[in-house]
Amino acid sequence: MQKIKLLALDIDGTLIADMGMNVAPRDMEAIERARGAGVFVTIATGRILETAKRWIHALGIDIPVIICNGADIRDEEKSWFRDSIPKEATRDIMSAYRGTGQKRYIFSDNKIYCTRDDYYQVLFDKWQQGEEAVFPVVIKDTEEEMYREMYADAEKVLVWSPVIELEPELREIARTFAGKYNVVRGEERNVEFNKLGVSKGSGLKKLAELLGVPMECVMAIGDGGNDAEMLRAAGVGVAMENAMEEARAAADYITADVRKCGVAQAIDRFVFGK
Repeated sequence: MQKIKLLALDIDGTLIADMGMNVAPRDMEAIERARGAGVFVTIATGRILETAKRWIHALGIDIPVIICNGADIRDEEKSWFRDSIPKEATRDIMSAYRGTGQKRYIFSDNKIYCTRDDYYQVLFDKWQQGEEAVFPVVIKDTEEEMYREMYADAEKVLVWSPVIELEPELREIARTFAGKYNVVRGEERNVEFNKLGVSKGSGLKKLAELLGVPMECVMAIGDGGNDAEMLRAAGVGVAMENAMEEARAAADYITADVRKCGVAQAIDRFVFGK
């Protein structure tokens, strides 16, 4: 096996079990040892930059990170690569789910846009928990007001079912967009739409190229359906024991549960050969 030179880590369900939690000390120690051994360490997340900063800072990441499922590769100063859905093209997704009871969110330029009807306090409380900064959400009374406020294209669109009974319709509508967008499940009860061809996997390839690291020397660790393409792209793809089936099927190795420091276990095995 090739020596690991780049490690890409998902956040939710991989580094942390619940929103707002800290990374376990054992995982932190293993990540620090990997960095000390010369391994580049980055984050690959479906989040926008603002809500990933806490863990970027905690891990001391000093290279670009992969955000919004690979639609943006950036550091805190600038974007190195961005591949978005044209703003007007997101209207067909918004229209397809209008009136269904699903909650619709557009991720654009480090903000999340929604209408007042789609704003769901419980979900935003979950996303907000433990964050360093004020949550960057833009709420408007109508879709047209929202689009007028949104000046940039969209990194992704997320649609979420507030109750489990709505999930079958969520999936059924998502299937109608196959071949038009990259459509994945980040977690149960949601679907995430990116530009066709854009994924954490494509983002990881771009970052590895930027750093001069061959893909066979890359390890990726994740748990969500949006991690599957990243796990397939990496030389070593590791799924958490708690991972969704899409991630497990894409992985070369299943590590321990997030609550049992599966990240540390994978680093010890594949970086240090323990």
